[in-house]
Amino acid sequence: MQHIRVFRSIFTGFLLLIAVQLPAQFMMEQPDFEKKWVIGGDFGLGFSNYGTNILISPQVGYRITPVWEFGTRLTYNYYSYNQNRLKFSTNNYGGGFYTTYEIFRGIFAHLENELLSYEKVYYDPLTLDITDKQRTSIHSVFIGGGIRQYFSGRAFATITILYNLNETLDTPYTNPLFRIGFGVGL
Repeated sequence: MQHIRVFRSIFTGFLLLIAVQLPAQFMMEQPDFEKKWVIGGDFGLGFSNYGTNILISPQVGYRITPVWEFGTRLTYNYYSYNQNRLKFSTNNYGGGFYTTYEIFRGIFAHLENELLSYEKVYYDPLTLDITDKQRTSIHSVFIGGGIRQYFSGRAFATITILYNLNETLDTPYTNPLFRIGFGVGL
């Protein structure tokens, strides 16, 4: 219940910020149409003695104003685990929509809604035998922010910290979620 109150407060503040800034954005010079599209995403690799984790998450966005972006992202995650007799691998995939609003000089607020097809693995802790694999849909609502650093007029890198408002025991993400991504404006 407290998550909902925190989400409402942050979301209300986010909407107020947009409402105050939006009229000023329309008075500013709009970028060329070609520069309104943004492509990029995240890529992650993790290796250990016990497993492998590979994440690929491309995204495509559109700048509604010079500081407000809306888009979609796809997510694919391969995960393998190998310790003693317990060995398995899974493929998780999904996608969702996001919006980003630049508050001040590269500092941005981020809101995202994701639906992920997640394969949950069940095993017997005594024998370490896999007893079942079940695919389930996981709905996550992320809220947070980050910083965007431009390398040129179009290319940039981002660091984002997100909090999943729908975190459960089945959620594959743990709070907070850190992302590092890259993108380019077209």
